[in-house]
Amino acid sequence: MSSIVVVDPYSAGRGIAPAFRQRGVEAIAVLTTEKPPRGLTWAPDDFSEIHVLHDLDELAAKLAVRDPIAVVPGTETGVEAAEALSELIAPGRSNVLTLSSARRDKWQMAVALRTAEVPHLRQISSDNADEVACWLKHEGLENAPIVLKPQCSGGTDDVFVAMPGDDWREKFHRILGCVNKLDLRNDKVLVQELAVGTEYEVDTYSVDGQHGLVSVWRYEKERRGDRLGIYLSNTLVPAADPVVEVLFTYVRRVLEATGVRNGPAHVEVMMTAGGPRLIEIGARLAGASQQELTLLGTGESQITRMVAHRVDGVAQVGRYLQRQHVKSVYLSSPAAGELGNSVRFDELSSLLPSYQSDALPYREGSTVPRTDDLWTSLGSVVLATSDVDQLERDEAVVREIEAGLIVV
Repeated sequence: MSSIVVVDPYSAGRGIAPAFRQRGVEAIAVLTTEKPPRGLTWAPDDFSEIHVLHDLDELAAKLAVRDPIAVVPGTETGVEAAEALSELIAPGRSNVLTLSSARRDKWQMAVALRTAEVPHLRQISSDNADEVACWLKHEGLENAPIVLKPQCSGGTDDVFVAMPGDDWREKFHRILGCVNKLDLRNDKVLVQELAVGTEYEVDTYSVDGQHGLVSVWRYEKERRGDRLGIYLSNTLVPAADPVVEVLFTYVRRVLEATGVRNGPAHVEVMMTAGGPRLIEIGARLAGASQQELTLLGTGESQITRMVAHRVDGVAQVGRYLQRQHVKSVYLSSPAAGELGNSVRFDELSSLLPSYQSDALPYREGSTVPRTDDLWTSLGSVVLATSDVDQLERDEAVVREIEAGLIVV
């Protein structure tokens, strides 16, 4: 039986093994740490073998005996290890290895774009606040809004905005040295100019350097105090929307600059007054429930394209077609405390004609966190319908329920 190796099969990566098993391909798991990072889960029973990565060459030799059809990352933490293993086991089937860090480290992404002369945000990576101060002065950003964030985290973890007059140094030192949500220590802080505009998620799948467009989603977020990136909703953009062509033209340049040649990529782009600007790229599946949402809206996903590529040898790449309108609506809490007046959560399927599913882990009487990022969201409700007006009406009902929540 043929096999596929999945490195850190967490988050959306949980869907890889079942999809390949349906085609008679067994999955082998490789973990880069003894235990998953906080908040990430997986399904060990989906794998015929499980290995923990200690020595790259030794593990590659062991896995090569199985002659896997591919080595792929399941989530962000597995990107670099998956690409290194792939090059040792099956050279040429992954991405450009020398640019691996540019598909994982937010600073290296900027370096790769600058080298390739792709428009990008001004930013600096540093562990020295005085160095950042000098850079801000040099760039004329001393009195401009800036963003501070970890270089290798996710889910808007510890992403802060500092407005003119704010003490950005306090935020800098709050990030520096801390262990982030992916259990990595923030040895440096990324500081960049604030990108203003509409943010999009562009999900792609590439085969031998040819890039296909799987889906485009429009984020709605808000800033709450000094926290940037409180998710409100994520909406599938119609394939015929003119913004799709603008985004994909730019994203293809990003993929080339960062060495993406095979497999999925998740690219976040801000459409600014000056044109598209990269927020970040990950050479892996779009996370959370995006694979299911994309399947709901278009009839395919990055995982279905991965199966077609790796099992059936499909080399053609194309663009998605929209089957219906899809929106994921996120709920948030302005404070930590005990949740009340949430009984209407149980009525969503009857209240909302476009209701598909929900992921609402908190119920009446639960202790909830203050929503500061995606990790501390109260959950989400998925809506899908051919009637875009119905979609908006149902979102309004969800917002009404959210507004009635009580946290004490």
